[in-house]
Amino acid sequence: MKIADAMNTYNLALKIILDAGFSIKINDNDDDSFDWEAIRGNDTFIASDPLRLLGLIFIGKEYGEKWNEQTTPNHYDLILDYHYKD
Repeated sequence: MKIADAMNTYNLALKIILDAGFSIKINDNDDDSFDWEAIRGNDTFIASDPLRLLGLIFIGKEYGEKWNEQTTPNHYDLILDYHYKD
């Protein structure tokens, strides 16, 4: 399987979010852009596109309220360093 971040994956991401019991609304910004907001109970997730929204929901499901207290290696920098090493 090969799947990439593209507009043709947005509807599937939104379906998964809705099927999980979230309501979805649009938050208009003043600069001709908008954010997606998914709400279920006391949980609110906000992102600039449906794929990011789904990713945040997954992080919330996996780690709960203490998502930002997780101690992990800096995978972002490690992967970039590995890719661009001499």
